[in-house]
Amino acid sequence: MSVTKLAYYPGCPSEATALDQHISTEAVFEKLGVELVEVEDWNCCGAAEAENPMLVYALNARNLAIAERASLNIMTPCSICYYNLARTAKALKEDEKLSAEIKGIDSSLEYNGTITAKHVLDVLVNDIGMDELESKIVKKLNIKVAPYYGCYIGRPRETAYDDPDDPVLMDKLIELMGGEVVPFTQMKTLCCGGPLMMTRADIAYDMARTILGTAKSAGADCVALACPLCGMMLDAKQPDIEKALGIKIEMPVVYITQLLGLALGIDASKLGLDKNAVDTKELLGKVV
Repeated sequence: MSVTKLAYYPGCPSEATALDQHISTEAVFEKLGVELVEVEDWNCCGAAEAENPMLVYALNARNLAIAERASLNIMTPCSICYYNLARTAKALKEDEKLSAEIKGIDSSLEYNGTITAKHVLDVLVNDIGMDELESKIVKKLNIKVAPYYGCYIGRPRETAYDDPDDPVLMDKLIELMGGEVVPFTQMKTLCCGGPLMMTRADIAYDMARTILGTAKSAGADCVALACPLCGMMLDAKQPDIEKALGIKIEMPVVYITQLLGLALGIDASKLGLDKNAVDTKELLGKVV
């Protein structure tokens, strides 16, 4: 294992819609012996302000600079936060003019490129490593899982830690934990509909229904994911989708950190599995 301490950037959803992802991430890394130092006074990654690139760069430069001053790589469990952190780091390292403009806003925004932005999947599989994870696993999942990566997992492509078109890191983790990956390749990186939720809920619901329905048809016991927007759309909004479309889906949706936590022997209550919108009790009964 090549990592023992990281700056941790939980992201805005960690305090509300993705509290289960946040607490399961903290629980898993504590179990693995990796210290997570939450970025002091962190701010939003700017996902809601995407039309103003300078604002997004400045917001992410601040988070990067705080982690850099602590000489720690910065890790986030959110795919959208990772995207914004990674593309900002890349832009500031490659564009001296942009770097100077951002620093000119406030000297505290200076980022020198000495630390790296990481996604939780990258850290688990590529930094901690499969051998180390396997040595810590004490329970087998014994469930069928549809690994859903979402459309942000391969962005930015230049800093991708997995195949952007056919990601496999969650597949590997699921199999390592004794789970079975169901046929789901065509759905892996499709958009969940989350970005359209506020403007075209009808389209968003149909997009999410397709993903959830495919998982159900493939025989999955649950969908696993690593993005809080996808979690909100596929789990929290699932009852609304069922009501709007007059269908029953009843597909549990869990974060990969929740599944890994179970395999590591962490109690379900410490993984937020009582906070999922769709009941997870049947899943818990299959963990041996």
